[in-house]
Amino acid sequence: MSGRGEPPEGSRGGGPDGDDEFQAVFDESFVSAAVLHEPSAQERMRTGKGPRQLRRVFGMPAAAFQIGILMLSVVLLLAGALYLGARRGGGTAAPRAASGPAVLVRVSLVPAQGLVLVATGPGGDPFAGSAAAAWSDGRAGIVLPQHGDTAHFSAAQVREALEQMRDFVYGTQLDPEVWGGMRPWSAALRLETDQHAQLTASYDHPVDDDVHSATGWATRFDPAQIAVADTKVRVSAAATVAETDDEELIVTVDGVFVYAVKAAGGDTWSRFVVHRAWEFQVDRHGLRTGTMRVRRIVTIAAPQACTADTAAFFRPVTATTAGAAAPGAVQTATEATTAAATGAGATVEPYDPLVLGTATATTCGVLAVAV
Repeated sequence: MSGRGEPPEGSRGGGPDGDDEFQAVFDESFVSAAVLHEPSAQERMRTGKGPRQLRRVFGMPAAAFQIGILMLSVVLLLAGALYLGARRGGGTAAPRAASGPAVLVRVSLVPAQGLVLVATGPGGDPFAGSAAAAWSDGRAGIVLPQHGDTAHFSAAQVREALEQMRDFVYGTQLDPEVWGGMRPWSAALRLETDQHAQLTASYDHPVDDDVHSATGWATRFDPAQIAVADTKVRVSAAATVAETDDEELIVTVDGVFVYAVKAAGGDTWSRFVVHRAWEFQVDRHGLRTGTMRVRRIVTIAAPQACTADTAAFFRPVTATTAGAAAPGAVQTATEATTAAATGAGATVEPYDPLVLGTATATTCGVLAVAV
């Protein structure tokens, strides 16, 4: 027994140091004896280990089918969003650039010399004997027109624009909290950002000009000096709407608002008239966001002294403060000069507070008819 085996082909004549042992293990004949065997199909069937089946859906690999469904879902969602946006806004126009601050034109009318203010005692109807007695109360007095489609707006969009304007008018003229000096928050939210800032500045720091006057926006009285009757304001207002060449809607509202007021602590009511005309601008962006722009507001307020600072509050000349004769007295129109009320010497044509017109060319005028 030699104790050490020989390779199949016999010894390769290695040296006495034994290094040829490792060479015999890794020679070509050894590797040939270790050829890997790949099982055949029949062998795999016998062992039960067949090749893994690749799942297919409608002839496509399942993974590819799932990716296709995901991509199709994304496309459909995007298409649906674009379609709904087009129906809602009529297009994808970007927000319109700011067109500047709203112009707030105000005119005060003073009682002419010899003009007696209407006075109503406690329990009486402050609107009796006036045209306003037959007018509607509050919001019902703001009449919206029946309107169909325009070139670029549906009838529903036109109606929505009109409702926005009516909400704004109500919030600035007919809200009892606003009469008492509060800010017209609900109306302010309807304005685009820069004009919202303009209105806020007008309340923070009112200035007697055509841009920063609180009374240019809203009807408000100083509660320390003026009380307003609990009865609803009598209103006669109408709106119109038209589309411009720039694919915008211009809504105009012309309204007369008659308030029953008295001096704080007094018991004699008088009528105070505010006649305003608004010009609003709204586009598809505004319809989507519920906002609009005010191009200008023109106001005639009577009776109030032209010398009073009316930037923050209207300051009515009441029957008590004017020294009216007896309750129930009826006003009469008279020829007068502004000298009686303002100290000026020029003759001025009397103005009717129910009619906007030449009175807007001046900051003060003489009251011509009963209010």
